[in-house]
Amino acid sequence: MPFPHARFTILLAVAGALVVGCGGSSSPTSPTPTPLTTAQIQARYTAAATRYNQGEAQVAATENASCDATSATVSLGACQSALSSQRQLTITYDNALRAIPFTAPATTDATHLLGDDAAIEKLLEQAATAPAIPVIATLQEQVIPLLATAATDATSLRTAIGLPAPA
Repeated sequence: MPFPHARFTILLAVAGALVVGCGGSSSPTSPTPTPLTTAQIQARYTAAATRYNQGEAQVAATENASCDATSATVSLGACQSALSSQRQLTITYDNALRAIPFTAPATTDATHLLGDDAAIEKLLEQAATAPAIPVIATLQEQVIPLLATAATDATSLRTAIGLPAPA
């Protein structure tokens, strides 16, 4: 049974768009940083989300064409490469999210989101090294409920930092 990759890609894009954040981390010997304003936190989150969405748009096109068993352009190597790129995008925005000094309750929401993403990253790593397209499809089916949970957590995080829900 073919897997609906368009649905997977849409959910992945939505989850990823909601998840990202950026900022610099300080070393343990650095003085305590000045807390960021709400506007600064929103700006860092939005900038990272924009970077993720731009990368996701490129990956999604390759993923749709190469990972769908019913596609005329199905290709295990190209599919694996796209999934690996998706994983790297996820890792990058998760690192950016970790670098934002959120305050409560946003910290709790970010922690939940990062946990969801860790599970997604693990499945993407397995899919990127899977030996066949049907194996990849099975792993992608496991990602879908995680994406829904991540999207819910990301919406909560956006609300906690004063950003509207995604359109």
